Amino acid sequence: MQRFYFDVYNTEHSQSDSDGQLFASRERAGMEALRILQDVARDEMRDGRHLTITVKVLDEQRDQIFEASLTFDSAWT
Repeated sequence: MQRFYFDVYNTEHSQSDSDGQLFASRERAGMEALRILQDVARDEMRDGRHLTITVKVLDEQRDQIFEASLTFDSAWT
């Protein structure tokens, strides 16, 4: 098992992961990043018309190995 860290960035603030989580592979950690991205988007999209969310996965040496982003825009016409 390897420890991976998931730092989250959005339009207003960022959150660094100081604890990390254990996963058997990089691919599993990447899947977790996508799950985190979906959860954050669901919680924060209802409050705004423009939102960009990014989840960066770091390995045990704190080197970035994966990144997933979502941009949400909405406007009345």
